[in-house]
Amino acid sequence: MKKLFILTIVALLAQFASFAQGSMTGPRYACIGTTVTFYDSSSLVGTWSSSNVTVATIGSTGVVSALATGVTVISYTTTSGSDTLMLYVRAAPAAITGPTTVCAGATITLTDATPGGTWSSSSTAIATVGMATGVVTGVAGGLVNITYSTTGTGGCYATKSVNVTSGTVVDSISGPTSVCVGSTITLADLTTGGVWTSSTPSVATIGASTGVVTGVGAGTTTIDYTVTSSCGGTVSTSYIVTVLAGASAGTILGPTTVVAGSNITLTDGVAGGTWTSGSTGVATINATTGVVTGIAAGVAVITYSVTACGTTSTATYTVTVTAFTGISGNVYFRSSAYYGNVKVWLINYNPSTHILSAIDSQSIYCAGASSVAYSFNGLSTDSFRVKAAVTDSMLLGGTGYIPTYHDSAFYWYNASSINHTSGTPDVNKNIYMDYGTTTSGTGFIGGDVTTGANRGTSTTYAVGMIVYLTDATGKEITSTYTNSTGNYSFSSLPMGTYRVHPEAINYRTTEYTAINLTSAHPSLNAANFVQHTLSKTITPTLVAVNNVNANNNSIIAFPNPTSGKLNLNWSVASNETATIVIADITGREVYKSNVDLNAGNGSYSIDLSNINNGLYVMSVKSASINYNNKIQVQH
Repeated sequence: MKKLFILTIVALLAQFASFAQGSMTGPRYACIGTTVTFYDSSSLVGTWSSSNVTVATIGSTGVVSALATGVTVISYTTTSGSDTLMLYVRAAPAAITGPTTVCAGATITLTDATPGGTWSSSSTAIATVGMATGVVTGVAGGLVNITYSTTGTGGCYATKSVNVTSGTVVDSISGPTSVCVGSTITLADLTTGGVWTSSTPSVATIGASTGVVTGVGAGTTTIDYTVTSSCGGTVSTSYIVTVLAGASAGTILGPTTVVAGSNITLTDGVAGGTWTSGSTGVATINATTGVVTGIAAGVAVITYSVTACGTTSTATYTVTVTAFTGISGNVYFRSSAYYGNVKVWLINYNPSTHILSAIDSQSIYCAGASSVAYSFNGLSTDSFRVKAAVTDSMLLGGTGYIPTYHDSAFYWYNASSINHTSGTPDVNKNIYMDYGTTTSGTGFIGGDVTTGANRGTSTTYAVGMIVYLTDATGKEITSTYTNSTGNYSFSSLPMGTYRVHPEAINYRTTEYTAINLTSAHPSLNAANFVQHTLSKTITPTLVAVNNVNANNNSIIAFPNPTSGKLNLNWSVASNETATIVIADITGREVYKSNVDLNAGNGSYSIDLSNINNGLYVMSVKSASINYNNKIQVQH
């Protein structure tokens, strides 16, 4: 007997030794009806097997199908032996039973017939659950999953969804807002099971379950719809109903006068009525909006009619239309529709003093139209001009419609005078605005505006004066302002023909016209003007020419003014060496350099970031170039 026992131990050890490959991995537990996968890292080809196929079977890829509760040994056998692992198959817990809803702050109890498990909640912010008890406590409205897991089953569980609610929510009441005495209307609410009540039964009653309102007497009552909440207490919503004994047109409110050609708006506290005018030759009115349009001087009676309960009630209002005694017209945008504010000025002109004064203005929003209307009413006998500008043309460097006077005059002295007589209308005084655009290029136009005769030892400059750049047709391309030394400049211009026009109110400007920029002559550096304070004129000095020499060589320095970097572009027929000198107004040199001018077009960059702000004189001299210009440095 002793020998048999020893032999059995030895056999078992030998068998275990054949299993001791240590290369198999896989789960220890599985649930009935699920699959799990085993793996073996051996490099040898083998076969999978289950010791108890009634508990679980395994396929050639190591996928185990759990069939019944029990224990089986999963083996992977190769020519060198077998690897084994024990697999325990457990049954999933029974289905969870119990309520599916709970109020926030209340509890319900869930149960599961399978003993020994633990409870958990998918969101404790919505509901908590006792781990051992299954008691669910509602925390906040929402849907939560409660899970029951059997101890040791390795993922065998049952779940149940529980809805946590704060109670019944009542929808809003819908239906008519008024009812005639002796008539009925029906109100409704999407929330069922509620009770209807009226706060004032002497005005209207309502069926507790039907929502049918019966008008009893003129007045208003509050209708309540009340529902018992699923979480205790009641919730309700209210609705105001007006009971009418007959139609009422209310009271008309609004201005009593309107100028012919203008609008006013009338209102009435009772909705649903219709507006009419008793004298459409004097004033018309929109039937639904109450907007009155003055047509001609006179008096019009406006009527507002309301029909209800088989009767019609009217209210009347007298509107006086006064004759238009001013200046009116339209601002037209010739190139495209415009979005934005348009400002129109009424300017008084004194022919004896040649002084213009803006005495009135208005800002009108244009919502993508091709024109907007303006009007100035009640004017005295005098001489006027009107001027319009859009927002972008009033900004520094803005591109867009150039500010324009009546009719199509860009400048006040070309505009038609409107010699207005008090008490009469001047209509159709229209303003036609043009729009110009430009693309980038290498062209440059610059200069300055000085004031007075400049016959003394110092020069006076026009500071902060707006300067317009227009194309050959007179359309504005861009604008800028003169700086503290009267300088202005336009750079990065495409080749073409341009005009320059400084603008100052009360001054008559002669344009610098026909500035032709070409690839051979791409710049004009001294398009200068003089502002004559006695004659009230601004005239070009007409001494500047494109920087051209007899041999057609040319040179340009830009931008001017410069914040520190100055570019020098040239066009020469043959290779040359030029000397560049920049000096301050006392003659002291602040920069000097030699540069090779290669034949054809070329460029050179000069760094002036280390010199002080101010006005400097620049010269560039070579065999064929003799270029002189004033340079403004403004960091």
